[in-house]
Amino acid sequence: MPRRKQQKKPAIGEDTRIAVNLTIRKLLAAPEQKELEFPSSYTAEERAYIHDLAREHGLKSKSRGKGTNRFLTVYKREGSTIVQADAIIKLQKSSRQGIYNLIQKFPLSNKERQDLLPPTERERIINTEVNTNTKAMGRLNGGIPQVPQLKTNMDVLPFRECLPVYNMREEIMQVLPSSQVIIIAGETGSGKTTQVPQFILDYCQQRNQTCRIICTQPRRLSAVSVAERVAFERDEKIGQTFGYQIRLESRVSPKTLLTYCTNGVLLRTLMGGDSALATITHIIVDEIHERDRFCDFLLIALKDALVKFRSLKVVLMSATMDTSIFLKYFNHCSVINVPGRLYDVEVLYLEDILKVTNYMTKDMSAKKEKMVNKKDQKKVLESWTQYKPVNSTINYISERNLIPAPILGQQNQPVPERVELEPRLVDKMDRSISEAWLCGGEDNFTQLLYFIQSENVSVDYQHSKTSVTPLMVAAGRGCIDTTERLLNLGANLNIRSVNEWTALDWARKMNQVECAELIEAYMKTYDCETAYEDVPLDKNIPISEEDKMLLDVYHHTFNDENVDYDLMFSLILHIHTKMPYGSILVFLPGYDDIVTMRERINAEEKRMSERFRYNLFVLHSNMQTCDQKRVFRPSPQGTRKIILSTNIAETSITIDDVVYVIDSGKVKEKSFDAMSGVCTLRSNWISQACAKQRKGRAGRCQNGICFRLFSSVRFNSMQPYQTPEILRLPLQELCLYTKHLAPGNTPIAEFLDRALEPPSNAVTRNAVQLLKTIDALDPWEDLTELGSHLLDLPVEPRLGKMLLYAVVLKCLDPILTIVCSLAYKDPFLLPSQPSQKRAATLSRKDFSAGTYSDHMAVLRAFQSWQTARANGRERLFCEKNFISAATMEMVVGMRTQLLGQLRASGFVRARGSGDIRDLNSNSENWAVVKAALTAGLYPNLIRVDREHSQLRTQKEVKVVFHPSSTLRDNPKSPRTTSAQTHSANVNALPCDWLLYEEMSRSGRFCHVKTVTLVNPITVALFSGPARLPMDVIYEAETIPESESDSEADEAQEGTTILKLDDWVVFKLDPEAAQLILHLRQKWNALFLRRMKTPSKPMSQLDEQVVRTLVSVITNEEQACGLHQPSGIGQRPRPLIVDYYPASARRPDDYEERNF
Repeated sequence: MPRRKQQKKPAIGEDTRIAVNLTIRKLLAAPEQKELEFPSSYTAEERAYIHDLAREHGLKSKSRGKGTNRFLTVYKREGSTIVQADAIIKLQKSSRQGIYNLIQKFPLSNKERQDLLPPTERERIINTEVNTNTKAMGRLNGGIPQVPQLKTNMDVLPFRECLPVYNMREEIMQVLPSSQVIIIAGETGSGKTTQVPQFILDYCQQRNQTCRIICTQPRRLSAVSVAERVAFERDEKIGQTFGYQIRLESRVSPKTLLTYCTNGVLLRTLMGGDSALATITHIIVDEIHERDRFCDFLLIALKDALVKFRSLKVVLMSATMDTSIFLKYFNHCSVINVPGRLYDVEVLYLEDILKVTNYMTKDMSAKKEKMVNKKDQKKVLESWTQYKPVNSTINYISERNLIPAPILGQQNQPVPERVELEPRLVDKMDRSISEAWLCGGEDNFTQLLYFIQSENVSVDYQHSKTSVTPLMVAAGRGCIDTTERLLNLGANLNIRSVNEWTALDWARKMNQVECAELIEAYMKTYDCETAYEDVPLDKNIPISEEDKMLLDVYHHTFNDENVDYDLMFSLILHIHTKMPYGSILVFLPGYDDIVTMRERINAEEKRMSERFRYNLFVLHSNMQTCDQKRVFRPSPQGTRKIILSTNIAETSITIDDVVYVIDSGKVKEKSFDAMSGVCTLRSNWISQACAKQRKGRAGRCQNGICFRLFSSVRFNSMQPYQTPEILRLPLQELCLYTKHLAPGNTPIAEFLDRALEPPSNAVTRNAVQLLKTIDALDPWEDLTELGSHLLDLPVEPRLGKMLLYAVVLKCLDPILTIVCSLAYKDPFLLPSQPSQKRAATLSRKDFSAGTYSDHMAVLRAFQSWQTARANGRERLFCEKNFISAATMEMVVGMRTQLLGQLRASGFVRARGSGDIRDLNSNSENWAVVKAALTAGLYPNLIRVDREHSQLRTQKEVKVVFHPSSTLRDNPKSPRTTSAQTHSANVNALPCDWLLYEEMSRSGRFCHVKTVTLVNPITVALFSGPARLPMDVIYEAETIPESESDSEADEAQEGTTILKLDDWVVFKLDPEAAQLILHLRQKWNALFLRRMKTPSKPMSQLDEQVVRTLVSVITNEEQACGLHQPSGIGQRPRPLIVDYYPASARRPDDYEERNF
């Protein structure tokens, strides 16, 4: 339509004109308010008047919706959530023809059209039974109660009779018949797990009573090992009277009377309905103090079951626990305390360990010297800090003062910073730092950047008298651009000046709010905390001046949020070479820490073998049972056993010959921020209860020693018990389980409210809303076809959805790798040395291969690691590319487990159509892989706002790439600001849509992590709900008001609107809109069919739909100028790694090597 000539102002009523003028003036006067919305009751003429008025006041305006639902928003140019123009789709001619051919051959059938309509209350079927595969779901096999016919292994009977719980046998069996619920609290190693179920079996055998017992364990490893131990004590083969059942694996028979299983297996069994409990007489929930989310969830279900099944007995067993909370929950049930049989254990804290080992690094010595001279230095610094600088108004570097510097991040090899500087440079750096602080001026900051970038002085250089760094000065001065540049160069946020201030303190104390927010954003996104935040000193803890000085020196040179491998090795060496015989058990947070420590010990084999030889073992929850069994075997004479373990050895596994325990004080935990939707896996401090547990492992066979690598002050500030998982993890998975467990029509929030410690309503509400958004739940919180399959997959629902889309799109392998990496952790390491940080960023960029994708970087890093490992170059490859081999090993194991689950669910067939080869026929096509990513990551979408050179999400206005993202470029020269670089980054993007994995915010800074660029057609086809309302396509209005609307500037790119949700809205020509909607509906109908019958082969129609989809998104990808490297679809080689699901058994004592 041609553009209209100059038009008179619309004539509207005086009262409306006055009201509108007042409202707009209020908006202009309120700095916090960014936009205001006018209701849909205004007429077209009134809206046209508002558009004109907004333009006169320098505001922008936008009309959305149609007919009576058309409303108008007026907004300021900065800070509004509205993206100015609707997104455009231009469909290529070949794509149009491809879709047209599909429609001609296979038009949308009435059934498909009906299936894709949004459900209405009238059509809703209440309490529909979802057919699930028992094997796939990991439910308990059926069985009936029988009278036990037990044997006894007389060789181990004396050992059993020595266990502390054996003396409580009579008391337990007196209480149990008269109580529905009993709690048995006893120290680890008292024999509860193996003996209590046997007491019940013996009791029933004597009285000729039938029984069937289920005993749950928090980990698969302990379920298997305990079942095998009990079978051995009864002189039976596993799988007869005694068995175990874990996901995808079971050793039970119809005559099994005692089954050990994981909490998840029992949960899934209860989801099958009440009939599952009718044949069970006793349920024992073990290790209840661990409070994992399945355990807390299980208790809700069991509390309900106790009312229905009056003969059911529930036994709760725990090592250390606050029994009062359970007593209250189960209405004052019986409690039996089992005394431990522990020997005395001496405890040594960090301050003692530093003295015992004489541990002193170069940095510690230097710090000690500095602390002695601190008083004089403090005087100098006081004179600095009394002077409060005026905010610098200019943060850019003028060309006149420019000193040529190498381009940041362009060096191919990391050049280590100079640590020892010649006196000339020390003098110049000191002078530059002093002048930058006292005089300000860009000259001095330019000079500092020149020394760092050209003379290779460390970015963390500290002023020789005050210990102030360039970052502290820039932050205190409020120079936001210099601050960001120093952070990008890898500046350390934990360093303190002599007055104990960090860079963040300098910014805060000098009221530089923007710099403080920027530093906080970096601390969040890099997951770092300020080292040694002062722990409140308990007046009752006696700590000598010497110890305090020693701890101060240590904590100022090492951030105790990390594990100190050097100190740990010194301690292991000290115990091994100087202390009496006995096994050493080392508690570490995660598998990557175990691998690092294992390599550190093996690298010092000569020193370690001076007195005793040693056998090194590792223990973590996902390793194989056969590897784990070797830990229990006694070591040969003259050989000491050293066990590196996660918290699994805290309670689940007992090793009798441990004399020395080394406790890092850390545990790896996932925590979730409900407001930001960010889930992180990080090492946290353990609770006092856990520390007590770990200490107890040292006194099993004789007096022991527990070495705690944290101070007595830290111990006293630890929380008494760990935070329950249900309070710190995303609840999507549990919300899905609720649908199977809760009585019909019970709202999810109401069911979870009955937990021992219920999660907040906000967390539950967010989880339910996300499940509805991703089509796992319908509007009434009922499970959809997709939702019932997401229950089977042991990953969070969004990743499960991504995996199922990859199956139907036939690009399984690449998505399997990406999903496992997202579910576990980023395989790229964050080195501490600034030059290495830059090299690590470059390495990540190389792996992304110019695809504008962090997901590609992860995928290609995994593939390259596999090749390097197969060729015997793994260590070199990992060092060069800053990759964690331990993380990659975890990914291999998780891939195996997920693939096994997909096979069990019928999605992956053994041969023919739907086999692993067929499901990878599109794996080499990155455009198709991105389609599965889009489906899984929705609603995490970003729009590019070209007008303001910004990135926006539905809720956030200014979004920037996380520093680790391959899409982020560093300034190309010192004269370019970070803001200019970001704008250039944004403008250089070839498409207008991006996906992101997670977002974190700090102040006004909003970082997105793990980002991939996608073309508009992929977003149009794979985001939004599968079942769309009828009016998703409507004409863009051409009434007079729209000409004063911003839409008029779009030069008539399209006249039709395609609306997928409240935010994803496209403008395109009518034909393209119909074609895209049609293809989308064909795809969603196909996906729905596959979810209903996963094991049914795909028809000719299905294959044609997938082919057309692949052709269209590939055409559009090429039209955007996006390319991809070859080889992304290569099938991984079979590898043997330490991590394997229990179902993937391998022969004993295998070395890690290729098949």
